[in-house]
Amino acid sequence: MRIYLLCLLIALLPLFAMANLPDCYHTYDEITSILFQLEDTYPEIAKVHLIGYSQHESLPIYAMQISDDVNGEWERPAMLFVGQVHAEEVLGVEITLSNIQSILENYDTMPYSQWVYQLDSWWIPTLNPEGHNVVTSNMDTSYRKNKRDNNNNGIFDFSPLVGYDIDGVDINRNFDFNWTHGDTLMQPGGTEVYDYYRGPAPMSESEITAIKQLADAKKFVYSICWHSSRSGNFSEKVYYSFNWKDVRPSPDLSFAQSIAQGVANKIHKESGGYYEYYPNASRRGAFHDWMYKEYGTIQLLIEVGTRNLQPLEPLMLDTIQRASNGVWWLMNRALMFSTDVPSSSMLTGHTTDAITGEPIEAEIIIEQRHAPWFVPRTSFADTGRYFKPLPQGSYNILARKKGYWDTLLTNSTVNNSSWTTRNLALQPKTPSIMHGYVNGNGNPIPAQMIIKDFIPDTLAVDGSYIYNGYEGEYPIEIFSEGYFPYLGTIELTPGNNQQSFSLSSATTLFAEDWESGTSAWEIQGPWVLQDQIAKSGNAITDSWGGRGHYAQNCDVWIKTADAITLPAGGNPMLYFDSHLYTEWDHDPVTVEISTDDENWNELWLSSGRQDWWQKIYVDLSEYEGESVYLRFRLRDNSIADELTDPGWTLDNIRVITGSATSNSDLVSDIPVAAALYPNFPNPFNPETTIRFSLAQTDDVSLEVFNLRGQKVRSYRPGTMNPGNHKVIFDGMDDNGSPLASGVYFYRLKAGAFSQSRKMILMK
Repeated sequence: MRIYLLCLLIALLPLFAMANLPDCYHTYDEITSILFQLEDTYPEIAKVHLIGYSQHESLPIYAMQISDDVNGEWERPAMLFVGQVHAEEVLGVEITLSNIQSILENYDTMPYSQWVYQLDSWWIPTLNPEGHNVVTSNMDTSYRKNKRDNNNNGIFDFSPLVGYDIDGVDINRNFDFNWTHGDTLMQPGGTEVYDYYRGPAPMSESEITAIKQLADAKKFVYSICWHSSRSGNFSEKVYYSFNWKDVRPSPDLSFAQSIAQGVANKIHKESGGYYEYYPNASRRGAFHDWMYKEYGTIQLLIEVGTRNLQPLEPLMLDTIQRASNGVWWLMNRALMFSTDVPSSSMLTGHTTDAITGEPIEAEIIIEQRHAPWFVPRTSFADTGRYFKPLPQGSYNILARKKGYWDTLLTNSTVNNSSWTTRNLALQPKTPSIMHGYVNGNGNPIPAQMIIKDFIPDTLAVDGSYIYNGYEGEYPIEIFSEGYFPYLGTIELTPGNNQQSFSLSSATTLFAEDWESGTSAWEIQGPWVLQDQIAKSGNAITDSWGGRGHYAQNCDVWIKTADAITLPAGGNPMLYFDSHLYTEWDHDPVTVEISTDDENWNELWLSSGRQDWWQKIYVDLSEYEGESVYLRFRLRDNSIADELTDPGWTLDNIRVITGSATSNSDLVSDIPVAAALYPNFPNPFNPETTIRFSLAQTDDVSLEVFNLRGQKVRSYRPGTMNPGNHKVIFDGMDDNGSPLASGVYFYRLKAGAFSQSRKMILMK
């Protein structure tokens, strides 16, 4: 019986927190004091930065910058080291503090001096100060999250039992990359039903927005984030980005593995041997995957120590010493040259204006390592410098920026032993103004115009328009409800371009807005109507309930129950509103057509995360004079539920006929001086965006009036250059007092031009 009770106690031990944290671990106040003391001692090479505040208690989050001129803007690779995101995992805090002190105290000796003079390193002992306080105060030494008040009761709800802390968000699950795969507030199954809560929305936590703002500014090349494994299943391992479920590798998988291997081979385990290294196989969201997607940063998640998360001082100090060897290896890997690592390969250079030689911020694409879901990786705006960690090899390097012609270097070799410099000079395009009208049946009409540069421009047109762009050829879409859309290409030449567009009324052959059920459709799969994600009213989605993901290996579709007759010569077109979130390149959605309801041809295909409403247009002219069925289909091909996503939502499906034309002969050679566009959103609360375009340099004012004609708000930016501009109206008067609900008018004056529009503030 005693043996049984002992075994039961050992089995239940992980459910209970340690009674007290050993006093060798620093408190938040002690950490803060140490950082500022070090800044005072080494003011030329150490600077403390306030990067943000914690979510619930607004505690300052501090980062220490180490560089030989912390007040300058040096062109060097930036590195990031984060000691703690999970509150109970305190070993990383101590490693980070120790690393800071070691570098500063030895900055005049090798290799520390190289790290100070060649790198820009940033050290955050804790990204989760309020959770850290919960642990170091011995309130709950198994606490993991921040202290968001999830149930809004004004009380901090926690439990000494592991996994039962109702309040708080796991900030490592809050990043906007695979957030949808994270745990809901009370995830079904298991005992840790609260501890991995992803938060109410991606990037909802202020700790995460703080690290994003820092990473946006510094574009880190390499990074380490320290963790410790509560279960022990992941202890003493180094994880890199990524190979989800061992079948979805990242483009830089082999290179990230080499970096993880180099670090792991420098850290001894407690019991002998070295740390192991693995790609992240879980798609539940994580800091290191987000950093890779967002910036191309090679960040390593290191599970330091064993299941003993908070060891006593002798083992804590020993762990710090062993783990620091991995840090030193990574810093050497970032140097321009080091004999302590097998390779120093790094691509770097400057992006400049080819005419002026001035630095510009441009997107850098390594074609052999690119993915369509990457956030654009850009050079620094102030210096034009870029850094891209790459292994030795030959690459195509593309630089692009709006307003410039693309620059491509092909078969550019990256060296193994040191950095490789490749400068890219981009030839500027000549500015171009396109102006004219959008007419429907001969009369000016409101419309949405999208000019598809690689960063699209969208104008809310109301009859006349002015578009300030650059020379070149661009696809264009013009849509106005009730009219046939214009889809084509425009050729902009330097100077003024005149282009008017004429849309005929649309004849509707088929319409579905989902307000009257699904009787017009045959359905395979769990398609349901809902109003939570909808363009207007109801919309239909293929995956609702639970986390709202489509099923593994599904083949689901909706199909028109009756044939749609397409008249000969009517220029038939299908369009619909699409809200899409599937796996890139793996889970396609398609629009298919059939004349016999048995054999289907694919008309349109897409995949990936496009989870915003956009209009999709599909040409049906090949089937003029025939009766057709339409099918909207999603297929998954995966080995795990974790590889499925939120799916496809459809709204406002239309099959129409009509015509749309363009004409460059209907407009005066001299464009109107300005165009004022409808504000959006409208109605609004608390703010709305007012956009306008200028065709020439003019003195500008924008004023807001109430229904009595009394001026309530003035914007006087003064002289403004030609281009597209916007003002955010926040619903306040000139004295900073909130305006009441009601109708207001806004008036733009630009030189002799004057135009007014109406908006509605609805509280």
